[in-house]
Formats: sequence, C-alpha cells, structure tokens
Amino acid sequence: MSFIQRIAEGAKSVGSRARDLGEIAGDKARDLTRKSSDLIEVTKLKHELRKMEKEMENNLAGIGALYYQNQQDREDTGDELSRLIESTSQLEIEMKDLEEQIKDMQPRPAVCPDCGSELQENTKFCSNCGRKIEHQ
Repeated sequence: MSFIQRIAEGAKSVGSRARDLGEIAGDKARDLTRKSSDLIEVTKLKHELRKMEKEMENNLAGIGALYYQNQQDREDTGDELSRLIESTSQLEIEMKDLEEQIKDMQPRPAVCPDCGSELQENTKFCSNCGRKIEHQ
C-alpha cells in the first residue's frame, strides 16, 4: 500500500470517528435539552405550588378571624366562612395534583431488576448482587 493510500485510509478512519463523535454529541445535546425543559417545567410547577401555599395560609388566617368574630357574635360570617372553607378545600386538591405532577417529572434512578438496589447511571453491573445490567 502506498503512502498516499495509507493517508487516505487514515483520513477516512478519522472522518468516520468524527462522524460517530458528532452523533454522540448530538444525542447528548438532545438529552440535555430535554432535561433542561423538564427542569424548567418543574420549576414553574413549584412556583405555582408556592403561590397556592401562600393562598392557603391566607385562607386559613381568614377562616380563623371569621370564626373568632362569629364566636364573639360580632356579625354573621357564615357565608364568608363557608366560601373560605370551600376555597381552601379546593386548594388542597389542586396542591396535591401539582405535587404529584412534580413527583412524576423528577428523574428516578434505575434499580436492579434482581435485588432492587439503586443503580449508578450507565453502570454495567449491579454493585449489590453483580447482575449484568442491560441499558435501553
């Protein structure tokens, strides 16, 4: 094989490796973009949850004040008290839904199908039982 042919073969090999690395980099970039989008969505949901928690605190404070007024016979607060209690009950339901959404969006570590131990990312064998791990 001549010198020129060896250089051409080497260049093809380098080009092939560069293409493979480019595909790997593209896959990693897409994965990172997906994870970033998930993180942004979780952050938005947590912000909404904090707003609901603050509204819940305000409702509970209002319920307490109305109940106190009602007990002191200052005025009839039954309708407002009922409205705040209903609003607070609805907030509790919405907050539980948001918490479930956040929980579902959080990444879960892989577990060994044999022993159930938590696995490190991209591990080939379970550190607890030694089972070979097949990655999808």
